[in-house]
Amino acid sequence: MRICNLASGSSGNCTYVETERARVLIDDGKPLAYVLNALNELGVAPDSINAILITHEHSDHIKGIEKFARAFNIPIYAHTYISEILFHQLPNCRHLFNFFDSDFDLEDLHIQPFPVPHDSKYCVGYRLSEEDAVASIVTDIGTFTDVVFEAIKSSALVFLEANYDPEMLMSYPNYPPFLKKRISGGRGHLSNINCAKAIERLVHAGTRLVVLSHVSEHSNTENLAISTIANYLESKNIIPNVNVRLDIAHHEQRGTIFRITPTSKK
Repeated sequence: MRICNLASGSSGNCTYVETERARVLIDDGKPLAYVLNALNELGVAPDSINAILITHEHSDHIKGIEKFARAFNIPIYAHTYISEILFHQLPNCRHLFNFFDSDFDLEDLHIQPFPVPHDSKYCVGYRLSEEDAVASIVTDIGTFTDVVFEAIKSSALVFLEANYDPEMLMSYPNYPPFLKKRISGGRGHLSNINCAKAIERLVHAGTRLVVLSHVSEHSNTENLAISTIANYLESKNIIPNVNVRLDIAHHEQRGTIFRITPTSKK
């Protein structure tokens, strides 16, 4: 499995996942030209994409889908619970929609959606597996629940939200009080320290690589997210770059390309 974040944050989210026979995008909240350029950097033809998987209906996750999917006739997959709202938001893509309410397969990629607490109509994360090579994507999550942990605990690689620093959030002058309350609530976004606590659980369950995702442009920084989480983990005797590798998904730049190889192909 080859996996790479193309963009992450309130300005747009998109992640590319590839197996031997499948190529998919998780969300697409970026302009068409941006996604085409990022795919070109990966050596991926846009018309080779098998599907776009939607986590939820917020605009930073879907606003690029209509142009991309229609341009290359790409099937779109989303949970049944958001079918009606997607018909309204992406009216010209009705013929491309496929709705699910349980696990499904795309070629040799097994996809397990699971519910994530976030203030959308319905939000899912994805556990993606090619045989025993497993990666999970969990962004836009207000609380790291036991349901989420059980779904992703055996993942070699996890994309996990580290959205905000509480002090920066509360002092940011352009956010009104209701928005600060929404972000920091149990169905909003995950703070750096709560992300760190989630990573602690995941490391003990076998995860060795975490990509900090959806880092806020206004109430966080990449360096602060990394340092806060690293310091917490070290206090729990989990040493970054020894027991777990921490990486960052950027706002406007393709991230690191990761490869997870099934045991049968090693």
